[in-house]
Amino acid sequence: MGASDIHRKSASAEESVEFDEALVLTGYGRFHFESLAACALGIVIVGFQNGITSYIFPAAQCELDLASSQLGFLNVAFLVGGMCSCFFWGSLADALGRKYVLITSLLLDCVVMIVLTVSNHVMCLTICRFLNGFFAGAPGSVLLSYLGEFQPPKLRSGIICGAGLFFTSSWLLLPILAWFILPLNIHITIGSWFIITPWRLYLIFVAIQEGVLGLWFLRLPESPKYLLAIGKKKEALDILRKMFVLNKGKSPEEYPVKSLYCPSANNDVLAGKVGCIGKASRILRDMSAQMKSLFKTPLLFITILSCTIMFTNMFGAFGLGLWLPELFIRFKQYAVLHPNETVTLDKLALLSVATNKTCDSTFDLSVIQNTVVMGLTSLVTSVFCGYISTKVSIKTIPFVCMLLGGLASASIYWLRSATQNLIVASVFQATMIVANMSLSGVVVELFPTSVGATAICLAMFMGRMGAMTSNMVFGLLMDEHCEIPIFAVAVNVLLGALLCWVIPVNQSEEKIDKNSYVAGKTVEISLVTLPKNECNPGA
Repeated sequence: MGASDIHRKSASAEESVEFDEALVLTGYGRFHFESLAACALGIVIVGFQNGITSYIFPAAQCELDLASSQLGFLNVAFLVGGMCSCFFWGSLADALGRKYVLITSLLLDCVVMIVLTVSNHVMCLTICRFLNGFFAGAPGSVLLSYLGEFQPPKLRSGIICGAGLFFTSSWLLLPILAWFILPLNIHITIGSWFIITPWRLYLIFVAIQEGVLGLWFLRLPESPKYLLAIGKKKEALDILRKMFVLNKGKSPEEYPVKSLYCPSANNDVLAGKVGCIGKASRILRDMSAQMKSLFKTPLLFITILSCTIMFTNMFGAFGLGLWLPELFIRFKQYAVLHPNETVTLDKLALLSVATNKTCDSTFDLSVIQNTVVMGLTSLVTSVFCGYISTKVSIKTIPFVCMLLGGLASASIYWLRSATQNLIVASVFQATMIVANMSLSGVVVELFPTSVGATAICLAMFMGRMGAMTSNMVFGLLMDEHCEIPIFAVAVNVLLGALLCWVIPVNQSEEKIDKNSYVAGKTVEISLVTLPKNECNPGA
């Protein structure tokens, strides 16, 4: 019997057991349900942070005297914050632990949200939104890793993929919450500097969720897989034993595993013989090597291809997508002033500039109902595409969705009523969100496992660049030259669809060993490396 066979035996005696086998022996129950619930709430909060400006700032525009260009820069500030933290949080989670990063970022972002709630100046709002984007990058990058490291092997992939639906669900929950909160007739002045209005209550609600989740993670354990990877076998085993007790209702002594096998324990870094600075230095060095390998053959082509497609997708999804509620508001305002008349978008934009609107810090109920319809459409489309994803080529769903999204965005310019706008906007948002989620899966398929995490983070970085560019264009030109941002989105998304068609379907079979290539050499991938889908879309 070989040494590897000994390590794989069940731990009825004192033999060391590999992590996945020990994880299976904890069972599946109460602990997993609680950790899944906490991670699901975190993913929803990330979605809230990505889409909340579509609801709060149109409602706050009159109260704070914000121009469309300023609304655009507030969106850009959030995206820049996300770009700045794109590679930061994953590395920090490798050096300090997943739990520590999640707790710190959530509680800090809760404080920022409270400051945002009482802010009355554009500069303060902009700084807060930048910090929101920066801190939201932590749960966006680390949550799926944390969740996946508690799952048994047979369920891991399905649980992580299913968790992505919570991000889509947030785009439905956002307007539902707005439905209950923003139409409230509340206007309370506290002192001479703070006024409680519905949109501020909305922010308080989101801040409370982040604070509660941050405190919730205090009672959840660190990832045992991470602890094992850094050489803390006893701590990892203690957590697995507690999972066993919670899942099966038995005593800790009944857990059959007595020792864990760690194949990387002979590595000084993983064994915890250097400090956090040394770990961070090693991680950054490895990340640099991985990044260089992405821009060398045979990966150069698919790196450029995936980054360009993600740029075009998020140029539309988080550009025009964040301005759709504003379009609903403008159509509604025109319908009130000119009942039984229709208007094209270009005339609607000019009218909004020439008309002095009455300041109303609430949000029209019909507009909220429209965004709920859009959210439901996105959720149903996501479920349907998830079902057929295993029956078609990896490029089919992003190609079809991007094609439909590009055609829908182009047609918005010629719409003449709020109803037409709702139909087209629902198609656009649903297809773009599904394309965004599926593109992350495509990147995972195209790249070797050893550089998958870095590849996704790079693609998401370029996607955020696209979203930032789009929001700047919309903010500057929406009022007077709305045709430019509308057709810019259409051209970009249609270009992305064409690029999806040239995705190499058999890439994983034709090129390299997906588990061994990085920077032209074979490397050993340690347990401490984050899973290849660490960067959630829109984080």
